[in-house]
Amino acid sequence: MTNASVLELFATISEIDAASSSERALEIFDGILQRFGLHSFLITGLPVPHDSEWHRAILHDGWPSEWFTRYESEGHFPHDPCAARSRLSAEPFLWHQLPTGGLTPRGRLVMDEAAEFGMKDGICVPIHVPLAGPAVVTAASDRIEVPPGAMPLIETLCVHLFRKVSGLGNKSDNEEGSPLTPRERELLQWSAQGKTTEDISCILGITTHTVEAHQRNIRDKLDAINVVHAVVKALRRDEIQI
Repeated sequence: MTNASVLELFATISEIDAASSSERALEIFDGILQRFGLHSFLITGLPVPHDSEWHRAILHDGWPSEWFTRYESEGHFPHDPCAARSRLSAEPFLWHQLPTGGLTPRGRLVMDEAAEFGMKDGICVPIHVPLAGPAVVTAASDRIEVPPGAMPLIETLCVHLFRKVSGLGNKSDNEEGSPLTPRERELLQWSAQGKTTEDISCILGITTHTVEAHQRNIRDKLDAINVVHAVVKALRRDEIQI
């Protein structure tokens, strides 16, 4: 994570917040995804697999229409391995990271048929909202280019967009959570400079366990899903500067 990437993410989130409609917010998001070779994305809740009305949970359908028709007509939803993993895990993942040996025959069929429609690989960002069911932002293409360092940035953007589109992001960051302590601001300031947990431990003369404990507290206070998200939220609250 560099200052430039954090500032760009900050600007993008601010642009999404200022969007006059969900459609405009989705256009901005789509432009970012295209930088990574992603051109089709879906935002949806994840009902239980046997729910025949699962499509009612869709917030945005950006899949190729032909693939959506096939997916629905073949009854793929109960067997979709991406949906299954997203229900159980909060960690983002790339489609090719699914354990091939662990897929059922129907699960393999879902992924093989997606590839036939130009969706050979993709990314899933699971969304787990308290007191609500699981959801996911997923995007795909025939060839994607997502470097490992970009995953926290994409995850942050996906979660923020989901909250915007679903109506869960109406409360401003300035109204959310308790203020950070001086130590928490200092630690997050170093994170914003691209320092790792180990780096911060050495700089501040504290253990990595203590750094991780501070990071958990920071995420809880800011309602952030990772350090990058926390940095962006702290910037928006003017608690740190870069």
